[in-house]
Amino acid sequence: MWPFWWKGPSGFSPRSTAEQVTQGIDATGLTAIVTGASSGIGTETTRVLALRGAHVVMAVRNVESGRKVKEEILKEFPTAKIDVMHLDLNSMESVRKFASEFISLGLPLNLLINNAGIMAAPFMLSQDNIEMQFATNHVGHFLLTDLVLDTMKKTALESDREGRIVILSSEAHRFTYSEGIRFDKINDESGYNSIWAYGQSKLANVLHANELTRRLKEEGVNITANSLHPGAIMTNLLRFHSVINSNSVVTMVGRFALKNVQQGAATTCYVTLHPQVKGVSGEYFMDSNLSKASSLAKDVELAKKLWDFSLSLTNPKYSEPANMGFFGKKGPSGFSSSSTAEEVTEGIDGSGLTAIVTGASSGIGTETARVLALRGVHVVMAVRNVDSGNKVREEILKEIPSAKVEVMELDLCSMSSVREFASKYNSSGFPLNILINNAGIMASPYLLSKDNIELQFATNYLSHFLLTNLLLDNLKNTARESNREGRIVNLSSSAHRHPFPGGIRFDTINDEAGYGSIKAYGQSKLATLLHANELARRFKEEGVNITANSLHPGGIHTNLFRYHTVLSGFASTVGRFMFKTVPQGAATTCYVALHPQVNGVSGKYFEDCNISKSSAYGQDAELAKKLWDFSLPLTNP
Repeated sequence: MWPFWWKGPSGFSPRSTAEQVTQGIDATGLTAIVTGASSGIGTETTRVLALRGAHVVMAVRNVESGRKVKEEILKEFPTAKIDVMHLDLNSMESVRKFASEFISLGLPLNLLINNAGIMAAPFMLSQDNIEMQFATNHVGHFLLTDLVLDTMKKTALESDREGRIVILSSEAHRFTYSEGIRFDKINDESGYNSIWAYGQSKLANVLHANELTRRLKEEGVNITANSLHPGAIMTNLLRFHSVINSNSVVTMVGRFALKNVQQGAATTCYVTLHPQVKGVSGEYFMDSNLSKASSLAKDVELAKKLWDFSLSLTNPKYSEPANMGFFGKKGPSGFSSSSTAEEVTEGIDGSGLTAIVTGASSGIGTETARVLALRGVHVVMAVRNVDSGNKVREEILKEIPSAKVEVMELDLCSMSSVREFASKYNSSGFPLNILINNAGIMASPYLLSKDNIELQFATNYLSHFLLTNLLLDNLKNTARESNREGRIVNLSSSAHRHPFPGGIRFDTINDEAGYGSIKAYGQSKLATLLHANELARRFKEEGVNITANSLHPGGIHTNLFRYHTVLSGFASTVGRFMFKTVPQGAATTCYVALHPQVNGVSGKYFEDCNISKSSAYGQDAELAKKLWDFSLPLTNP
C-alpha cells in the first residue's frame, strides 16, 4: 500500500474517493450489476456509478434495504437508473434465479462487480452445505459470473465496448491455509480457522479473476477480469468480530488507520470505469493502482484446479466425477489409468472381426488400429489424409506382417465424403462388427464445415452420426449372420461436463457471437455421448445384438491440441508428467471394443477401462432424443 497521502502512478492514492477517481468519466449506456449493494462500499459503488450515468442493478440479499438505498440515491440524483433485485449468495438456487430473471429482462451487461462478502465468520455451512465464507465470497460469485457471461460476451460484441468483471478480494488473500485452497477438506470443521478461511475465500477471488482472464484471452473476447483490495474499511463485514467491531477500536484506531467508505469504494470504481484500466486484465489492484498479489495468487495451475473444483460445486449437471480414483489405481475391471491398449486386450482373439476406426492416421487412432490388428481384427482405417494412413499401415505391417489393414479416405468435415466412404465400404462386401468413432478436433477457433455447420459439432459428432446411420444395416446384418455382438464405440471426453448452458445450443448451433472454443468442444463431446445412449436405447427396443458406448480416453498430448498453443505448451512441459501416453490413451477404446467384460453392456460411459459416471446432461434421455431428431434433418436434407 502507498503511504496514505502518496499518489501512485495512476495519480491516485489511498485517500482518493470513488467520486475523485471517476471525475469526468461518462458511463452513459453502460449497465452494471453490483452484488452486496445495500450497504458499505457496495452502496457507494452503486451511487457513484449511477452518478456517472451507468444503469445499475443492485443485487442484494435484503430487498427492503436495497430499495431504501435506491431511494436515497434518487433523492440525490433524480435521473439515476437503478434497479433492485434479490440475490442471496449463500444459495445457489437464489443465484440461478437471479441470473435467469436478469437475463429475461433483456438488458445488456457491461460491468459485473462481485462485491458482496462476509468476513471471519464462525464455522457455518451455506444452504448448499459448503463452508459459508468460501460459498458466499467465492462460489456464489463464480456461479453468478458463469451464468451471466454469455450476456456480457454478447454485449461486448454488439456494443464494441470492453466489458469488465471486477472481483473484490482482500490483502487477507495472503493469510490463508498452508495449501492455499483446502480442496479435499473445504468443509472440515475440526481444522477451521475463521481468519484463514476468509483468506482462502479471498485467494479464490484473485485466482478466479486470473483464470477468467486466461480463458477470455483464449477466446478473444473483449472482456477483462481483475481483482482488488479495497482497503481496510469499518463496514458490517466486521460484524462477526465483536472486539474488532467495538466502538472503542473504531474510535481509537479506525479514524487514523482505516479508510472511509468513499475511499474504500474508490479502487472498485477506478477498475470498473477508468480509461487507464482499458485492456488491463488478470491484475490485482490496491489504492487505485496496480499492486502485487501473493505467489499463491499467481499460481496458474492452482487457478485451473480451483476452476474445475468450483464447476463441480456449482454445476451438478456437469460435475459428477469419475469414480476411478488416483492414477494407477485399478478399478473393478482390473485395469487402471496406467494400463495400455496391449495390456487390456492381452489374450483376446479378434480373428474374424472387422472394425472401422476413424481418425486412424495419428494419435490414439493409430494405436487403436495397431492393437486391434495385433489381436487379429481386420481393420479399416478411415482417414482424411490417405498418404499418412498408408504410412501408418506400412508401419503396422512391418511389426505385424500378418495384419489385415485397409486404408480408405474419409473427411468428417464433409457429409459428401461421409456418404462416399459409406457407399464404398458397403459395396466392398466387408462385414462390420466394430465401429470406432474416434476422430476429432479440439477447441478450434470459430469455423464452419463444408456443409456450413460449426466445425467441432460437425466433425466430432454430426458426421459420425451420419456415418453410423449409413453403416447401421451392415452392422445389423453382420451381427445377425455371425451371431456375434456388434459394438459401436464413441470417443467422448470428460469435457462433455463443460458445454454451453443447456448442453446443446440447438437454436444457435452456428452462432459465432456466442461461440466459445472450449464450450463448443464440450458440446460436441456431450453430443457424442448422447448419441451412444440413444443408439443403445433404440437397439434395446429393436432387440438388435449391437451395443453402443462412449468413453473418455484420458488426457493425452496428441495433435488435438494444435489449435491451442497454451494447452500444447502445457502438455509439452507439465503435461508429460500428468498426461497418459498414447498406448495408455488407446486402452479404454480397445477395452470397450474387444473385452469380454463388456459383453451386453450398452449405453454406458467408460473411463480408464472402467464404467464411470457421466454428467447429468449426459444421462438426460430426453436431451438425447431431441439431439437425434435435430441431427436427422441436418444429415439428410
